[in-house]
Amino acid sequence: MKRIIKLFGALFLLFFVTVLAVNLWMPAIHKRLSEADKTDIAQTSFRAEQPGTDRIVCIDDNTQALLWRLRLIGSAQESVILTTFDLRADEGGTDILSALYCAAQRGVKVQILTDGIYQFLYLKDSEVFRALCEHENVEARFYNPISLKNIYKVNYRMHDKYIIADNRAYMLGGRNTNNIFLGNYQEGINEDRDILVYETAPEQGDSLDVLQIYFRDIWELSQEPKYRGKLSDDRKEELYRLLKSRYAALEAGYECFERYENWMEDTYAVNKITLITNGMEVGRKAPEILYTIERLTEQAEDVFIQTPYAICSKEMYEVLRNMEHNAEVRIMLNAVERGSNPWGCTDYLNQKKRILETGADVYELMNEHAVHTKTILVDDDLSVVGSYNLDMRSTYLDTELMLVIDSEELNAHIRSMLQEYMKKSTEVLSDGNVTRGQNYQEKMLSGKKKIFYQVLRVIIRPFRHLL
Repeated sequence: MKRIIKLFGALFLLFFVTVLAVNLWMPAIHKRLSEADKTDIAQTSFRAEQPGTDRIVCIDDNTQALLWRLRLIGSAQESVILTTFDLRADEGGTDILSALYCAAQRGVKVQILTDGIYQFLYLKDSEVFRALCEHENVEARFYNPISLKNIYKVNYRMHDKYIIADNRAYMLGGRNTNNIFLGNYQEGINEDRDILVYETAPEQGDSLDVLQIYFRDIWELSQEPKYRGKLSDDRKEELYRLLKSRYAALEAGYECFERYENWMEDTYAVNKITLITNGMEVGRKAPEILYTIERLTEQAEDVFIQTPYAICSKEMYEVLRNMEHNAEVRIMLNAVERGSNPWGCTDYLNQKKRILETGADVYELMNEHAVHTKTILVDDDLSVVGSYNLDMRSTYLDTELMLVIDSEELNAHIRSMLQEYMKKSTEVLSDGNVTRGQNYQEKMLSGKKKIFYQVLRVIIRPFRHLL
């Protein structure tokens, strides 16, 4: 019996070590982009001479971000798709769940797709979410959920964030679906950016068609939720009344979003929108978005990268150096004292010299709230907006979506915001010179946090490819 116990113990230990090794070190072997994919990207045209059929509005405010989501969902007549990395049943998340429930009650088909790990962390015990999923007009699926089947693939996450309403409008950006990003909930919030795209000629909007095809494919890859036992009818009715009541409160607090019709008046035309992705397979990703960004900036004179943090591979540093050969390259990220991601802040402390050695100037932003925005400006006409962070996880592991938008008006709007952020930043030039913006407000790290970062700087070095 002792021998059997020892044997099972040894087998379990071997299994555990194998799982740990595969999940820790396989992602460090970066997948390469095929020559065929490089050719396809090189041949893609991202600019157009005349305005197309798409109209947009750029949403940088959390309260407006919630309102526009309510407009999309509230005005839907046939279908709503919500895809998000991090959905929580907190106030902001429940605001959206209540809108989805009322849409389903109207007969609208609702599909919800979330990342499997965040579902496990924040939704598996949520009765409100479960009740919504049991509605006859609602379907939910999870990308790469926690299970023995996926035990060797836990590092491959779905980082997409978008909503599609009917066949006429969608919103895509960097916001998750919770208090941190939606509404006027004030504690621990992050600032971010979404692009609302309104299609004036259904069936002709290239980016909407591509996004819908992408969703259908990743939906088929994902798994339906598995719950133990059903909620009782009485409990479901109680939860549905809660959602209906919350929706009524939203209608009272905001304008009448169900009757919103000012799509043309509140949006403006753009020349072209192109959706770019990293693929959707549950596994290592080829760096399609990184390569596309490199191609977009080949002939550029000015490149401005806004990212919450930067965690770069050797290949990514090389791309930044190549950009700097022709263009003025500036990178804006959260100052360590203000950043909300300890891994990103710590890696910046370790890698700051290497970033500056690429020739880029860096702005360390000391904003009132951490800025979660991911945007790249190329000259005065192209804006790249979406979910892609300048890090190895976004480049090689996660699904990511970005919109390349040809619009001088959008580019100018984002540049005006960056100008205000620059006033709150420490500017660190590639030659090492440092200046502070006129509205910079210093914040000191506490002694405990300094020690924390010093310890973390050592711990993360072997694992930075996972961050």
